[in-house]
Amino acid sequence: MNNNLRFGTSGIRGLFQEEIDTNMVMKLIESISLSDLGSKFLVGHDSRRSCILFANILTSGLSYHENKVNQIGFAPTPLVAYATRKGDFDLGFSVTASHNPPNYCGIKIFDSNGIAIDEKTEQMLQNYSSEYKFHPDKFGRITFDEGIKVDYSLDIMKRFDSGKKKFKILVDCANGVTSDFTPLLLSKMGHKVISINSHPSHLFHGHNPEPIKENLSVTTNLVKNSDVDFAFVHDGDGDRLVIITKEGIVPDYIFSYLLLSIIIQERKGDVVISINSSTALEELAQSYSCNVSRARLGKTFIALDKLSGIYATEPSKVIDSDWGMWEDGMYAAIKLVNHMSVNNLDMQDMIDDVPKKSYLQNNIFLEAFDSGLLKEKALKILGEPLEIQEIDGLRLIYSDSWVLFRASGTEPK
Repeated sequence: MNNNLRFGTSGIRGLFQEEIDTNMVMKLIESISLSDLGSKFLVGHDSRRSCILFANILTSGLSYHENKVNQIGFAPTPLVAYATRKGDFDLGFSVTASHNPPNYCGIKIFDSNGIAIDEKTEQMLQNYSSEYKFHPDKFGRITFDEGIKVDYSLDIMKRFDSGKKKFKILVDCANGVTSDFTPLLLSKMGHKVISINSHPSHLFHGHNPEPIKENLSVTTNLVKNSDVDFAFVHDGDGDRLVIITKEGIVPDYIFSYLLLSIIIQERKGDVVISINSSTALEELAQSYSCNVSRARLGKTFIALDKLSGIYATEPSKVIDSDWGMWEDGMYAAIKLVNHMSVNNLDMQDMIDDVPKKSYLQNNIFLEAFDSGLLKEKALKILGEPLEIQEIDGLRLIYSDSWVLFRASGTEPK
C-alpha cells in the first residue's frame, strides 16, 4: 500500500486499510502542521466506524501541535463547510466517504470560507507528506461543541417563509448524517414528513449510500404505492439530493435545472456547470443572459469562486453562492420546497416544464486510462466533432449530442 497522500475528485478517499489507513491520516496531520495553514480546526464525521476512528485521530493529532480543535461529531459535509466559515476556523475536516460503499473512508477539507481547498493546496500537502516524521510537540485544546448544528438549522429557517401550500414528503436519509436536519426542517415548515433510513449506521442497512437507481428500488416503490407527494434522498454525507416522484427517479439534470431556474429569477450572474452536466442548463442560463462555464467534476466551486458567480452544479449537487460555496443537499431540499409552497406549485408540474434531454452513462472498470489512445479511437469511430473539450477527460461535442470519456476520481472506473 502506498501511504502517500493522494487527493482525488473530492478530497482523499479509498478503501479502508487498503487505500487509506491511519498512517495516511497521521501524514495529513504532519503536512497540515508543516504547511502553516492555521491553528484552529473543526472536525466532523459521517456514520462509518472507520470515519469515526479517523476523526478521533485527526482531532487528537492536530492538537499535538498546540492547535485548537473542535469536534462536532456526526455531521453532514455541508454543515462542516458552514461551521468552518461561521466559527472562523482555519480549516474544516469532513471525515466521510460520501456516496461510496461502507468499506470506504475519506476526508474532505475546507478553508476558512467554507470552500474546499484548491488543487495548489492539495499538492502542497502531498509534497509535505513525503517528509513525514511525526514528532508531537505540545497538546493544544480539544472541545466537543455541537452547538453549531443548531445555528445551521436556524440560519436556514431564517432565509425562508413557510408558504401556504403544504406537502407530504418522504425523506430517505440513507443511514447517513442528515436525519437531524432535512426531516426536521421540513417539519418545522409545516409539511408532513415521513423519514426512512434515518438512524445513522456504519453498515447503511437500508441501502448503499449512493442515491442511484439500483439502490433505490424500495424507496421508489414506497413513493409509488403511498400517498406521499414526492421523496428526497440523500447520500451518506448530505451534499447530494435526489428527487423521486410517482413517475420514478427524477434525472439529476432536472434537479439542477429546477434549482437554477429558482436562483436565476432571484439574481443574475455567472453559472458554472460540471463537464458532464446537461446542455439544458447551458440553455437556461443563456436565456437569462448569464455566462456559463464548464469545470472539472468535483471542482466547480473553484471556478464559481473566481467568477464570483451565483450558482454551480454537477449531477445531484448544487451550490447557491448566496448561502455558501459548498454543495448542500439539505439546503437545496428546503429551498426547492419553499419555492413550491410560496408559489403554490406542484413538483411534477415543475418537472414537466423542464426541457427533456436524453442521457446515458455507462461505467467501465479499467486498470489504466490512456487518454491519447482513447481520443484517437473515439475520433476514428465517432468522426470529427464541432468542439473538443479536455477540461476533465475527453468531451466531444457534435451538432445534436455530446460524448464524455472520463476516469473517476473516487473509484477505479
